[in-house]
Amino acid sequence: MPLVTTTRILAPFLDRLTGAELDALPYGAIQLNARGLVLSFNRAEILNSGWREGRPIGRDCFRDDVFRFTFTHSDLPRTVQIRMYYAARTDTIWIFTALPDGSPIGSGEGIDVDAPQEQAKVA
Repeated sequence: MPLVTTTRILAPFLDRLTGAELDALPYGAIQLNARGLVLSFNRAEILNSGWREGRPIGRDCFRDDVFRFTFTHSDLPRTVQIRMYYAARTDTIWIFTALPDGSPIGSGEGIDVDAPQEQAKVA
């Protein structure tokens, strides 16, 4: 299913997904609070972004280079499709990433990262 369709279906439920459910998504998913701090960062996003320093939970996505893959990825330019959603209930922003054609990047299975994420409390 294309990213646009998947995210429209998920939009009403985003804030209710567990860390394990977010990790099961085939698209990159990042949740930011109003200050731009990362609250959630799923396995597919780790795969897509090349982030290998554990999950950047609590990091400032605009100051701490969380989105570095939008410019380079292991010295190789990388193009992605991005969709953003505002979740009014929690006052957070969700960013989804996919391949340029909107297809899934994969689940990130087999990547050696920390245990399934726990969502951070919204501050």
